[in-house]
Amino acid sequence: MSEKLAAALTAEINRLREERGWSGREFARQTGLVPSVAAYKLAGDRPFDVVDLSSVAAAFGLSVRELVGRAEEAV
Repeated sequence: MSEKLAAALTAEINRLREERGWSGREFARQTGLVPSVAAYKLAGDRPFDVVDLSSVAAAFGLSVRELVGRAEEAV
């Protein structure tokens, strides 16, 4: 995954999270990520991997394809 796409994915995930009013901890709870790991990923310090994207997309009621597609539109 390119750095631009990874950054766009992080931005889209943060947009969706904020749209729902989720804190970082709530995002971690909804996705099953460890809170400290979620914080690094939401800050863009670590990219979301394929396994993460599956749980993140599901938490937002999207498929991985839909989530990545939204990010690709911004690149």
